[in-house]
Order: sequence, then C-alpha cells, then structure tokens
Amino acid sequence: MQFRVVYETNHRMRIRLYTGRISDYQEEVLQFAFSAIDSVTKVTVYHATGNIALEYQGDRDLILEKLRAFDYDNVTMMAEKLEKGIDMDEMLRRKLDPALKQKLRMRILLETAADLVLPVPMQLGYHAYQLVTLKHI
Repeated sequence: MQFRVVYETNHRMRIRLYTGRISDYQEEVLQFAFSAIDSVTKVTVYHATGNIALEYQGDRDLILEKLRAFDYDNVTMMAEKLEKGIDMDEMLRRKLDPALKQKLRMRILLETAADLVLPVPMQLGYHAYQLVTLKHI
C-alpha cells in the first residue's frame, strides 16, 4: 500500500493513504488488519481524509513494513477473531459514522412512508421485489 507518514510522536503515527477517501468496507478491513498486529494498540480510521492513526508499542519499522505489504486484494480476515464474534466492549467501542446514521434514518423513513401510503397488495409486491433482488445486502 502506498502511504505517507503525516505526523508522528512517541508511539503514535498518522498515515495518509494515497487512495483518497476510505469506504466503509475499507475501514472494516483496515481496522481488522492493523489491530491484528501485536504491537498496535489502537487504530483510528478517518473516512474523509483517507488517514489512519495508529497507536503502538514497540518497533516502528515493523509496523511500516506491514503497511507497505498490505494489499486489499489479499486480505483474509482472522478466522479466530470472527468465530469469537464481537464482545460487548467491542460493540461499545464501535460507533456509527454520522453519514451512515443519516442514511439509515432516511431509509427507515422512506420504508415507513411506503408502508403507510401504499395499499396492501402493492406493499407485498414491493417487499417481495426487495426480497428477490436483495439489493440492500
């Protein structure tokens, strides 16, 4: 991966990716991949700027080497981490992005309005179409 170290202090560095904005999928991949590095204690991903803040203990060069070797196409999630599931602390630590919250609110509002306004046969047809296409998954 191509990146540049923008800012660095003792045991913390901020990295700018040359890919630009980071999607939700990329954020999840980056969170899992970099939190799996033993010396990394905290990972913060900034969507709009395409930055990652890493807090670490130990060897800085090891982290930079892992960053250079990182590739989205070759990422395999750690099976043991996914099999355990997400504990309550992890759920509390994760927060929804404000833009995603707004998008979810609008989606719920539109679905509710469609169910209130459309007659029952059209509602059934609409929801059957959504089920068949599975466009929101």
